Amino acid sequence: RQLFGGGFLHEINLDSPTQVQKAFAQRGVSLRSTSRWALAEYSEREDVRLFQEYRKASKLCSSFLDVLPQAIHPRTGRLHPTYEQCGVVSGRFSCHSPNLQQLPREKEFRACFVPEAGNCLVIADYSQIELRVAAELSQDRRMMAAYQQKQDLHTLTASLITQKNLEQVTKADRQASKAVNFGLLYGQGARGLKSYSKQSYGVDMTLEEAALFRERFFQAYRGISNWQRKTARESKRLTETRTFWGRRWLLEGHQPDLPTLLNMPVQGTAADITKLALAKLVPALTDTGARIIGCIHDEILLEAPLETAPQAASILTEMMETAGREVLKEVPVEAESRICRNWAEK
Repeated sequence: RQLFGGGFLHEINLDSPTQVQKAFAQRGVSLRSTSRWALAEYSEREDVRLFQEYRKASKLCSSFLDVLPQAIHPRTGRLHPTYEQCGVVSGRFSCHSPNLQQLPREKEFRACFVPEAGNCLVIADYSQIELRVAAELSQDRRMMAAYQQKQDLHTLTASLITQKNLEQVTKADRQASKAVNFGLLYGQGARGLKSYSKQSYGVDMTLEEAALFRERFFQAYRGISNWQRKTARESKRLTETRTFWGRRWLLEGHQPDLPTLLNMPVQGTAADITKLALAKLVPALTDTGARIIGCIHDEILLEAPLETAPQAASILTEMMETAGREVLKEVPVEAESRICRNWAEK
């Protein structure tokens, strides 16, 4: 507020996009909006960085810090969120009252979630599940071979887009390749990749670098490129799209954009695998005393007695990977379980 002070801005409402845009305009920054993507283009500026920090802190307070304590059940002392089976078009769970799927990953938040005395948390998630689904869906030979040979795909992509040998790839290169792998999967352009890499992975790319990485990615992964082109060509004629498991989304009366058409069968198949794993877990955990307490997209959380936690962890991994094998026939699916004292230890 001190930074934006002066005139009508002395009492600026930092939650008002109109006032914030005016404030930045007075400081020589013309924003098309105050969305995180628009702000990401100017994130090297101190005033934009400060506003981003305010926006994040405000969101954490209003959505979680102020809300979660009020949602604790007076009798059980627990949170009891509601999961909707088909709350999202892709088939992912949606969650509300409260929405724990959006809980920040910061340790300060997740460390607050602990088991009852005598118990521990058993947590597992799938490794790069959407990339694995996309590899098999597109029949991209290079990507499929990488997973079949247990290569690290992010390191491979980093090598391909930087044209370095695998052993020369740095941590920074690998971090940038994460943005490339996940960003380009659903049809981002160079400008979108530039913003996404900064916003989601803290990686600064010039527009020229983003365009070059994008070009090299699709040269390397021809199957992904062909799948995206084919989907774009057929988009006007499509009447439905399906996941590997057969669940379909009828497009009658809808004209979804290309990223949505690419996203649905991939994210939807990943959701099918997770739900199948959950169904298998219920009978498999019967003799362990463990129970399912949460599902955050491709992550499953159990609470288990200390003495049976190793057994529960083994079952969790086995059921998650078994579900993956039932849906994906050519690309291996991997999951890793951990025994934790709180959610932040995962």
